[in-house]
Amino acid sequence: MAWSDKVLKDPVHDEVLVDDPWLWRLINTAAFQRLRRIRQLGTSYLTFHGAEHSRFTHSLGTYETMRRVLAHLRRETGWPSDERDRKLALSAALLHDIGHGPFSHTFETVYPVHHEQWTRRILQEDPELRFVLDEVDSGFTDDLVHLLGKQAGSPVIRQLIASQLDVDRMDYLLRDALHTGVSYGRFELARLIRSLTVADGRVVLKWQALHTVEQYILARYFMYTQVYLHPVTVGSDVLVGQILRRAGELWADGQRVDMPPPLAALFADAGEVSVAQYLELDESTLVYAFHMWSHGPDPVLADLAKRFLHRRLFAVVVRPEPSSEEWAALRTAARACGFHPDYYICGRTTGMAGYVSLGEGIPLLRPSGESTELSQVSRLVRSLNVDAEYRLFLPKELLELPGPLGDRVRSIARV
Repeated sequence: MAWSDKVLKDPVHDEVLVDDPWLWRLINTAAFQRLRRIRQLGTSYLTFHGAEHSRFTHSLGTYETMRRVLAHLRRETGWPSDERDRKLALSAALLHDIGHGPFSHTFETVYPVHHEQWTRRILQEDPELRFVLDEVDSGFTDDLVHLLGKQAGSPVIRQLIASQLDVDRMDYLLRDALHTGVSYGRFELARLIRSLTVADGRVVLKWQALHTVEQYILARYFMYTQVYLHPVTVGSDVLVGQILRRAGELWADGQRVDMPPPLAALFADAGEVSVAQYLELDESTLVYAFHMWSHGPDPVLADLAKRFLHRRLFAVVVRPEPSSEEWAALRTAARACGFHPDYYICGRTTGMAGYVSLGEGIPLLRPSGESTELSQVSRLVRSLNVDAEYRLFLPKELLELPGPLGDRVRSIARV
């Protein structure tokens, strides 16, 4: 049957165009289709009810953004002139998130193997995906792995995939803003793409794009402060981490913990999990495990799982890290309420990255033809400094505890 282009409707880009049957075969591999079952924003749907979109839709959007960037650069500069480079750029955009696990970054805080390592292994070891990649040539997969690992490959493609101005961020900012219902994550994508060019072997922005890129940087800043690092979302992540930690410790102690086989393989030995086993893990697997544990014999694991499933999340308190005396008082209060303090009292420092200029800055092309770094000419960008705040998480019941002990908890929580 003759090939015809595929046009997929998309809420961000209107259309995603797949004009190559090879790319269509990549999209239809089981490893890529699994991303439909991994939410893009992890537990954020407990904060923003519309945040149900998947890493599958984001990956298609990243691919489409890259396709439009390449088309623009080809018209303006002649790059890429090589079809293999084009395939590398498009497949890197499409497959950059293929190694993510359920609840993504939260999952990585419990198990030591990160999604970047799984991306490498899946590309190299999944037979279906590797077969399609090898259709280009025998060295294509390794080049793709090195490119995504920032180890080698075209500097232009590396910039477009992983930098402070990459196609990944361009898509997820717009997509996440749309699905969370916020307006401050939006920026003029088409204008930003038209502002890109290639000079001295790297991607640079034209001088007239200064205010457009400021809009993009501000969108990222506000999305992090208001969405990605929202206290309720961070608290949901903390709760998932505590559930997995408790289940893992019970498993290590030889106690009975029912769980789906793919998750059991990870608990048994995370370092020995095969690619096939890992690809069976998605959020439905993990949520099913939470349902099993909510009816299990361990009261701590059962309660934590029920809290997540029924959205009875920990209270969040923004304050400096408690002193040792304050920690002791909180742990005493937790025990008085029947809570295991190791699982119900915890804190986390959340860092908000501003704009990083040293070694990672966005190059801006002056009218003279010389390039400079964005923060050198933008006072707005220079003002976005790295910031952090400490957050204390504890059951809401502790804040309602009567008597002197409850007064002490409320004093520590400053409520």
